[in-house]
Amino acid sequence: MKTITSLLFLTSIQFSLISQQITQIGSSFDNCGGTPAYGLYDYSQSSMLYLATELESNGISAGNSITAIQFQFNSWESGYELNNQTIKMSHIAESSLPDPGAPDYSSLTISNTTTVKNEFDFRGFTGITWGQFDFDTPFVWDGTSNILVSWENRDGSWDGGYGWLEGRSVSNRCHIWFKDNNYPTASSSEDRDLPNIKLHTSFNPLPITLSSFTGKLLSGLSNSIQLDWSTASEKDNDYFTLWRSFDGQTWDDIAKETGAGNSNEFLTYQHIDRNINTQSIENNTIYYKLSQTDYDGTTEFFQIIPVQVKDQKTHIVKRTNAMGQEIPSNYRGLVIQTWNNGVTSKTYYK
Repeated sequence: MKTITSLLFLTSIQFSLISQQITQIGSSFDNCGGTPAYGLYDYSQSSMLYLATELESNGISAGNSITAIQFQFNSWESGYELNNQTIKMSHIAESSLPDPGAPDYSSLTISNTTTVKNEFDFRGFTGITWGQFDFDTPFVWDGTSNILVSWENRDGSWDGGYGWLEGRSVSNRCHIWFKDNNYPTASSSEDRDLPNIKLHTSFNPLPITLSSFTGKLLSGLSNSIQLDWSTASEKDNDYFTLWRSFDGQTWDDIAKETGAGNSNEFLTYQHIDRNINTQSIENNTIYYKLSQTDYDGTTEFFQIIPVQVKDQKTHIVKRTNAMGQEIPSNYRGLVIQTWNNGVTSKTYYK
């Protein structure tokens, strides 16, 4: 299903002639300790919120692609290394972060979360240096939302020699979480100063400007999932393809939706994936991705989104044998375990 809203993105057209620009937000020299990664701990995460007014006042417009980010590093020892780092960007409705908050951002209104740089190794920049990170996947700004930058440190070890980022004193615009042994929770949160950044932007050269792509489980519709996406502009767009995966690795194309061809209007699309057998899904999550195909057959893929279809598997509520009889905890033989979310598993105890 496609809906047309009469909204012309004139600013996107004006920037179509600009190849690239670099925009700095923030220029103070306050110590943003623990950002982007708190090297004293095995795991850490930092979130940084930048306002739409800050982007707009610095010349960034709707439809611009953010292709790289720079942070201003200070006092990192030469050779200091962190592995398995990830940077994500999202649109966010809020203009401040709740305290202490949670690293899964469950209390925030976010959309279009994009893994812009995935699982990379990072070496600290010595001195006061602008360190640049080129994105694997560009992030397209919708022109109205604030932006959340999230840096995930999943290195799993710690060492001395880490430094910090330079920034400015702003409350509730940057939070960090940190922990040893496992990934952090809300209980380890702290509010920090907001880092200075430089954003590399250009007008999106792709056939479409994708504004959002979301999915949600519908109640009362035989385990159906509603998928919605929107575009700010389209060029030579023949059709979209929706893909589904139960493990994030193997994908099946489940639907095609005709594109608008050429458009500078805001368009919304919707598809409902019906009759999903959620009981067969072990990890509680279905994955979806979207692709777009030009008239000449060229295909572009966009970000993967997860949709949770049932509660997390946290504890066993019932143990039975092969005959369906409940058994004690010291039972030996085939044990069928029923978890709190309805998932069953089988284990043989000798």
